[in-house]
Amino acid sequence: MLPSMPFIEGVGDELVYAVIFAAPVVFISRHYIRNTLDVLKGGAYIVQKWLGSAWNLIGHHLFSTEITTSAATSGGGEPMPHMNAPHENDCCSICHDTFILPCQANCAHWFCGECILRVWQHSSALQPCKCPICRRPITLLIPSDSVEQQTVVDSDRIMRDIAKYNRFFGGGPVSFLQRVQDMPLLLRRMVSELLDPQRALFLVHRTRIVLCLVLLMCYILSPLDILPESILGIIGLLDDLFVALIVLFYVAMLYRSTLLLQHGGHV
Repeated sequence: MLPSMPFIEGVGDELVYAVIFAAPVVFISRHYIRNTLDVLKGGAYIVQKWLGSAWNLIGHHLFSTEITTSAATSGGGEPMPHMNAPHENDCCSICHDTFILPCQANCAHWFCGECILRVWQHSSALQPCKCPICRRPITLLIPSDSVEQQTVVDSDRIMRDIAKYNRFFGGGPVSFLQRVQDMPLLLRRMVSELLDPQRALFLVHRTRIVLCLVLLMCYILSPLDILPESILGIIGLLDDLFVALIVLFYVAMLYRSTLLLQHGGHV
């Protein structure tokens, strides 16, 4: 009995059958595949943005430390301001003047405390105001650590109004998308406070944040994975990325609750 000839000379019939079976499956699920690729591209962009922010943060912190140390040892010049404050040459985008009691919104833009409160008071007082620059809802106002705020007239009233605003809208329901958009700012500020010995988070929150980061590093470096790299290659890194995103999201929300305790009175 003669052996059967393959459909295509030089190509095994198994490959032909696999292509015939896979073609309609890919065609039917092409929309899901496209959406999955879009999600992966968005996740890669967010990770790239976080890595760039972390790199800039570490470089800025090291540079600020060198400048501060040299100024302290030489006795000349002024140390650089803390990064949790607007740049010296910036101005409020509402009054177009120098900052007075500057506050940073959850979208990372800076405003005078009085100016952003007036924007809220002249809009719907039952809803959070929107950022005048990016139009994102402002659900958290973080006052600067600038020492000049003690000399501002009515500074106590402004700080009380900021705390009231945070109590109204900081602990309310926030969409998942907005929480993801707030993560870069929260992670930058969190790392800055962890690296600054003059600033201290609440001990309970600091312990939980450090513990989560240590466990994350242990999981990434551990050979035990849900998707082992030794078998799946680069695809095995997806579980590390997924776990890292979940841990960073949890840590960012934990730090947000710390900010609410500091600047709103309660979570």
